[in-house]
Amino acid sequence: MKKIFFLFSLCLFHTYLFAQNVKRLGLEGNYGFIIPHSQDLTRISQTDPFGFSIHYQNLKTDKKNWENCFCFHYLGLQFSYHNFGNPEIIGSASSLTGTFEPILWKNEKWTFSLLSSIGVSYLNKVYNEVSNPENIFFSAPISFLIYLTPKLEYSIATDWGMQMSFSYNHISNGGQRQPNKGINYPMAGLGLVRYFQNNPLPNYEKEVISKKPIYYLESGFSTQQGQDGREPNISLVFAGIKPLTNINGFGAGLELNKDFSLEVENSRIEALMPAPFISHHFLFGKIDFSQRMAMYIHKPVGYNEYIFYQRYVLNYNIMNQFFMGIGLKAHGHVAEHMDLRMGWKF
Repeated sequence: MKKIFFLFSLCLFHTYLFAQNVKRLGLEGNYGFIIPHSQDLTRISQTDPFGFSIHYQNLKTDKKNWENCFCFHYLGLQFSYHNFGNPEIIGSASSLTGTFEPILWKNEKWTFSLLSSIGVSYLNKVYNEVSNPENIFFSAPISFLIYLTPKLEYSIATDWGMQMSFSYNHISNGGQRQPNKGINYPMAGLGLVRYFQNNPLPNYEKEVISKKPIYYLESGFSTQQGQDGREPNISLVFAGIKPLTNINGFGAGLELNKDFSLEVENSRIEALMPAPFISHHFLFGKIDFSQRMAMYIHKPVGYNEYIFYQRYVLNYNIMNQFFMGIGLKAHGHVAEHMDLRMGWKF
């Protein structure tokens, strides 16, 4: 996963050097609350996180970049600091993330966009069996941050804008170390944006999107901690998508997941977990962000009390029908692991 983030950061750095169209810097203050997604987190969740973020972004207005998602979109880097309001137990998170922000609607004064991001967080307080046993949110000082943020911007002047936002943030270590309940904290934001280069957006005609079903094969790979060290966790997906609009689609499929870190009684086949799922897809040209709800048909004895799980997957079409991406598996509000995914559409 670290290699993926490194390569992603290099791509963003290349964008900063050569983008020539719209450049902006934003500063935002944030305030929110923690969701106690299990009973043993209730006591330490009674705090109000606060902090700030600094965001630098570029938007290219040429048609080639527009066709990547059939929309104008910002790519950027964001640094954020969030204090969880409990310095002795939960502490704070300092995070660096890569961002993708498509513009969904715009007129002369108002702009509505949807910011999504993934990156790394440094946590200054983590679980310790002796000195900090109450913090079961996270146990690794370097963890992953994922968030989704609808934004509304009002143009104050040619080079200035005011933004209001609402973000849903999730931090966990992707199952690399336990305990790993993960922390979920929504935050409202208010900030200013300074445009250093602000060219008008041209009008491009959208292509007619085919409504024919799309079928795909997808595989996922990660590792999980087992009794004898880290063991592979492999999944195979066969599914279909039915596009409904230019940016929305619904789908269904079957996922076969085998976690070699799980204990079995007689045979490794016990660790095979088939799960049919339904899915919603945000389709932005070459980008597909899917949210899947799956139900276990079978799972090993003692493995997780949930019948259902979610998998959030961000895929990018590399060439022709081949795509790559990353995924996050979660049970309710609790993240289990992140993985690298690749597949083929036909």
